[in-house]
Amino acid sequence: MILILSNPKDVHARHVASKLRQRGKDVTCIPRAVFGDGASLAFSPVMRRGSIVFPDGTRIATDDVSAVWYRRPGPVSCNPAVTDELDRSFTETEWGQALDGFFTTAFRRVVSPPLNQRAATKPVQLCIASRLGLRVPRTLISSDREAAIAFVADHDGAVVHKAMSAPPHAFIDTRVWDSEASHQAEELSICPTILQEHIVGPADVRVTRIGGQMFSACIHTGQGRSKIDSRLDHNVPYTPYELPNNVEALLFRLMDELGLVFGTIDLKLTASGEHVFLEINPQGQFLYVEILAGLPISDALADYLARD
Repeated sequence: MILILSNPKDVHARHVASKLRQRGKDVTCIPRAVFGDGASLAFSPVMRRGSIVFPDGTRIATDDVSAVWYRRPGPVSCNPAVTDELDRSFTETEWGQALDGFFTTAFRRVVSPPLNQRAATKPVQLCIASRLGLRVPRTLISSDREAAIAFVADHDGAVVHKAMSAPPHAFIDTRVWDSEASHQAEELSICPTILQEHIVGPADVRVTRIGGQMFSACIHTGQGRSKIDSRLDHNVPYTPYELPNNVEALLFRLMDELGLVFGTIDLKLTASGEHVFLEINPQGQFLYVEILAGLPISDALADYLARD
C-alpha cells in the first residue's frame, strides 16, 4: 500500500494517486484531521513500526505501507469535546508531535519526512545554500523598522520582500519594496519578514527534485507581465531547461543536507547566465510547470512512490 497524507481537495495528491492506481497500486489518501475525528494510532519509536485504526475498524500497519507521500496534509482537528482553549492547544500540540514523529520514523520510505520539511525553513535554506557555494541574494530577516529602512537604502531601493511561510488562508506573493512598504514598515514589529536585494534577469528557473532526478523549466519572465513573482502570470512562456552540471550538483547537496527527496526549487537566471538561489518549497506545486513546460513530473513521482 502507498499512503498519501493530504488535504482531500489537493489536486496534486489526487492526480498522483490516480497515476499510482493506473500502475496497479493500492493507494489510501487521508488528511491529518482524521486523527482528531475518530482515527487512532499506536507506534513504537524504538521498533519503528505501528498502525493506524479508523473508526470503521479498518487497520493500516506500517509494515504494509511501502511508501508515504507527506503532501500538505492540513491541520489536526481537535475533538469537539475538548472545549477549553488551553486544553485544545495542548491536545493539538500532542497530536502534532505524535504524527510528525510517526510519519518521520515509522515507515520505510517517506516523501519527505515531516520533521525534515518543518526544519527546512527559508533562513536555514539560505544559510546552507551560501555555505555550499550557491549564490544567494543579500538578505535581511527583520522585525525592526530602522534595520529594514537601512537595508533598503543600502541597496538604493532595489529590494523585494516576502513571507517565510505560506499561510493557509491567503496567498502572499513576492513584492518590490516601494513607498507604501516604507510607510507600513512600523508593522514589522508585529511580524518579521524577509527582505532581499532585487535580482534582475530575463528568466526564472523552476526545478523539481524527485529522488535522484531533477526536472527544470525556464520561465521567460522577461516576456511576461509579472517581473517579480512568476506564479502570477501563467501566460509567460515555459520551456524545458538543462541546468549546468555544477548547479545541479549543488542543489542535490543542498536537498540532501535538508533531508528532502522532493521539493520545488526557485532560481533566478541573470543576464550573464548566473543562477541565483531563492528558495525551496518542500511541498511545492508542480502540475502547472508539468503542463506548461511539458515535463513528466507526476509520472516520475508516481514511479518513485511505486518502486519496490
